[in-house]
Amino acid sequence: MKRSYFKTQSLLFVLLGLLLQSCNDPSSKLNKEVQNTVELDTVYANEKAEVGKQIDYDNTPVLNKVYVTARDGVYSKQQPEEQSAPVTYYEYGQPLQVIEVNGNWLGIRERVLKKIVRNGSNMESTGWEKMYVPRNAAGKLSDITLLTKDLNIIVSLDANGKTVYYEKGTTLPGYLKMELIDKQTFYLKKRTAVSYFLADTNTIRKENGVIRLPIHNGFKQYQDNNKPGVEDNTQEYNYVGQIDFLNTYVIAGLYWESWDYKLINKHSGVQEVSLNALPNISHDRRHLISISDNGYTGTADLELYNIKNNKVRKVMAASFKYWAPVNASGIFWGIDGSLYVAVLPSSKAFSPQENVLNSCQYIKIRVL
Repeated sequence: MKRSYFKTQSLLFVLLGLLLQSCNDPSSKLNKEVQNTVELDTVYANEKAEVGKQIDYDNTPVLNKVYVTARDGVYSKQQPEEQSAPVTYYEYGQPLQVIEVNGNWLGIRERVLKKIVRNGSNMESTGWEKMYVPRNAAGKLSDITLLTKDLNIIVSLDANGKTVYYEKGTTLPGYLKMELIDKQTFYLKKRTAVSYFLADTNTIRKENGVIRLPIHNGFKQYQDNNKPGVEDNTQEYNYVGQIDFLNTYVIAGLYWESWDYKLINKHSGVQEVSLNALPNISHDRRHLISISDNGYTGTADLELYNIKNNKVRKVMAASFKYWAPVNASGIFWGIDGSLYVAVLPSSKAFSPQENVLNSCQYIKIRVL
């Protein structure tokens, strides 16, 4: 993942002073772009098998970009015929690059891996080919929406110090309950939003690349390291606020290909926890959740912590497959004990296309 993406995302929170944004704020998602990383099915064939239509990638113009609108996904075919051999499976919402319109079929370009048995030997062939999908299985980006069943699908789970990855996704076991709500409910609940995070960014200022946090016996110091030519050792820090009842400062750290938000004890200067996003604390002060959008994996990365005796303990972390948060101000705890999040389907959240923010959806999360 390029460092510029992480730098842009982290500094949005720091340099803008955590200004509130609405779901219609055009600055939060429109510049995010991810490649079409398709998991290709392997086609096993003998030397007389059907040969795909190879194309010159550089000299084949893209006519249009569409998205899979078939809820169960769709297989591409080697020929514009239903009985033709299936090649690659595309999930709901996945982008496709159209290079031909052929009646009820769309010709799309895709890089295909094939394994061929020739004269008793196994051989592999990789190249760009023209595949076909039914026209009625694809549509506009605006046609892509979330269903309740999409919310709970994860691709990784970190619990009890062990991380498990799921290649095709699985349902999050316990921990949280999620449901879709309408826009009116979201904004009614936002009137009851609770926040224990104080963004007093003018209180502690960086000087000559150094932040000095007052602690019991002096100062805890964070110093930038961003010399040209040593990008992999980059460290940039910004003070973004504090949480009074936890007695912690919040420091945003930016590194080579990563970032975090540190909770630093005001008395000892010890780092108590490292979060993937700004902390959101429940009204009863029992739970902390941080949610970030991950442009590298195209997921929503969520961390759940319990708070007991004003100490933060990690419960689990999970990466959700089909949705991502819109921006930091679209996440809040209501006085009813639920977390509310403005989201987009992943296809929209990580698309460079404009006006996708007009189609936000909203979810309610309860800790079980």
